[in-house]
Amino acid sequence: MDEALAHLWPVTSQVQGLIDFVGSHPHFALIAIFLLALSEAVPVVGTVVPGSTAILGISALATTAQLDPWLLLIAATLGAIAGDGFSFWLGRRYRAKVLRGWPLNRYPQLIARSKAYIESYGIASVFIARFTAVVRAFVPMLAGMLRMSPPQFYAANVASALVWAPMHVFPGVLLAMAIRLAGTRAEQLILLALAVAILGSALWGLFRGRSRERAAAAPIRPSRLLALQERRRQSGRS
Repeated sequence: MDEALAHLWPVTSQVQGLIDFVGSHPHFALIAIFLLALSEAVPVVGTVVPGSTAILGISALATTAQLDPWLLLIAATLGAIAGDGFSFWLGRRYRAKVLRGWPLNRYPQLIARSKAYIESYGIASVFIARFTAVVRAFVPMLAGMLRMSPPQFYAANVASALVWAPMHVFPGVLLAMAIRLAGTRAEQLILLALAVAILGSALWGLFRGRSRERAAAAPIRPSRLLALQERRRQSGRS
């Protein structure tokens, strides 16, 4: 547990510092939300930075500073589209070369999982991955590597961003409005709630990742192996 907290503390403290900064300088909220939404789709970065929680917090603080919530929504939507678009371009431009270099060469299991995700769901994988932890940071890049059609990719990219952005911005806006109506010092309550949320989400992501690694390293039972082989034979006949 202490080791996990030691790994998470730098990221958690930096994100909390960003939220504190935006709380004191709300005119930077739009830039911060754009960059956080973009980072969600950047390989590796999107698995480390708790961007979703930070967007919720910044949206709440910006709302208490009378910033237009619709501007926050536009910033989150554009950042999400740009992040997926950048990762897609990266995959189409460099293909397998980018996988052989650091840091992506340290995540072969996530790469394989994202590839299987695309092969299973096709264009829908781009939409679904936006709402799926871990793979959302890898699927757009793998879609580019696998030569998914750009019109198909961007259709799913834009559609998912239009759904994803309100889900992350408006809860923060509603939180700020509720605290304001309660007559409590909004900023202090929001910062306290978000500090707990950021640490909790980071811990949950870390422990889920480790459980997946243990499951992947575990030997496959013979019964399961036979079932997989039978399923492959049946799919080959169809």
